[in-house]
Amino acid sequence: MSSPSQTPPRQVVFDHTPEIYATDTSGSFSFPLVAQGKGFLPTSTFDEVRFVVSLWHPSGQKTIDLDRAYVELRACFDPDEEHWTKIAEIEPVVPPYAGSESFDGWIVLPVLGTVSAYALFGSGFESRARLQIRASAYFVA
Repeated sequence: MSSPSQTPPRQVVFDHTPEIYATDTSGSFSFPLVAQGKGFLPTSTFDEVRFVVSLWHPSGQKTIDLDRAYVELRACFDPDEEHWTKIAEIEPVVPPYAGSESFDGWIVLPVLGTVSAYALFGSGFESRARLQIRASAYFVA
């Protein structure tokens, strides 16, 4: 019989967007997820991570076309050589074929490195749209 893991879970709430974050002229964005100003997190003692992501227009007068909006999670596992690898597409938790006030999604993934940094990459949003982004992760052994 194996003993239960002694590593307690760790919840990370990534730093909020310091101000409204804008997409580029084609409606795309790249947003690094940092916690307390640090991008790389120690992840060697964990087996699984659960991400929760929310993006919305702060004006409240716009909707996000969930048929077009695309958000993916990328990771970097080497602080000495920054190379970002797509590890998952985040599906919105509301049904497509409609607009929504926000793009809310979640995903469960294995931990793939001893240290990890994460970033959100998106496309299909309105050109030069102003977005607020919130994300958190829950690491479990």
